[in-house]
Amino acid sequence: MDHFMKDSGGASLVEVVASLLILSVLLLTFFNFFVFTNKAAHSSQDKLIGTYLAKATLERVKADPLSYIDPPDSATPPPYAGKTKDDPYVYSYDVCKAKNFRDCETLYLPLVNGKTYEICLYVYQDVSDRRLNLINVAVQARLEDKGIASTVEGFVRYEP
Repeated sequence: MDHFMKDSGGASLVEVVASLLILSVLLLTFFNFFVFTNKAAHSSQDKLIGTYLAKATLERVKADPLSYIDPPDSATPPPYAGKTKDDPYVYSYDVCKAKNFRDCETLYLPLVNGKTYEICLYVYQDVSDRRLNLINVAVQARLEDKGIASTVEGFVRYEP
């Protein structure tokens, strides 16, 4: 029985288990850090894409307002006339389909990197804007499944 008690000069089982435990705690900490930074990076990317979509949509509305909104000088006033910033008229995919506008899915539900963003236009025009031939448009790009939204606002000029 003496030959089992001799000092072999190696690490004991307790030391090996303790070192593995410490190593696994450190690795799990770093793993959680990498998972968190990956989620933050994807969230930032989705927000940035939403911002660029909103800006690009506003520029398209400025270039061709009639592809998105009703003409301002029709026989009947457009639905956004007399609306305010607190109560704007909303153009969305559903409104586009109901009015039989063209390319509703392309305009209001763009697919970017395999994710569908929903575009909504909040439009209003008070009396002073109408005199200046301006329409106030706020464009919101929202990622449907994550609740990430970006909004850009500007004036659209039209010629009567």
